[in-house]
Amino acid sequence: MVRLEGLLKEALAVVENTRRENLRPQEWLETAARVGTYLAESREALAKVRQDAVGGARTALLLYFRSHPNETLTPQQLEGVAAIRAWARRIRELREIGWEIQSVGSGADAPYRLVTDQLDEAVASSEETLGSIGGSNPGERLIEYLLHISPWPASPQQLERVAKTPTWRQEIRELVDQGWLIESHDDDPQIPPGHYRLANLEVR
Repeated sequence: MVRLEGLLKEALAVVENTRRENLRPQEWLETAARVGTYLAESREALAKVRQDAVGGARTALLLYFRSHPNETLTPQQLEGVAAIRAWARRIRELREIGWEIQSVGSGADAPYRLVTDQLDEAVASSEETLGSIGGSNPGERLIEYLLHISPWPASPQQLERVAKTPTWRQEIRELVDQGWLIESHDDDPQIPPGHYRLANLEVR
């Protein structure tokens, strides 16, 4: 966050130090180039914060959509959440998994809306959904899968396949320590023993 704040301040300083009157074309081009460099570096810093706080771009987009069901979300909001230029590709991937995300209108500035607030249980637990999970580490893959299937619980077999490690329970504990509201049978007797569920999209 410190680097992100610093880069945005630098970009603002460039704008503030650009004269308002009699601005020559070459001066404006130099200003625009410097601001563009800072904004590109800001996106990289934003992606680093997103990775540490949530995980991958697709996970961040899904969490944002699920936190705003049936709300119209602008491309600018979604690009900010994903912190990558290829955010629209991640939305296509979510659609392929089964999420009903509509484009409201047409054109590059058309907003998006998540129509259904959860996947059907059969889709959530399908082989296709299991096979679609990415992520660079077990914790990232686990939270993406639990986010896809919530409010349905995941079995130990599913979680081990997603995590790709026999120590996935330790990864679950670390996610809980980070503030994710993941419940087991000990928290809710309706959850089958050994299963885990993301009980709430809010992170404490």
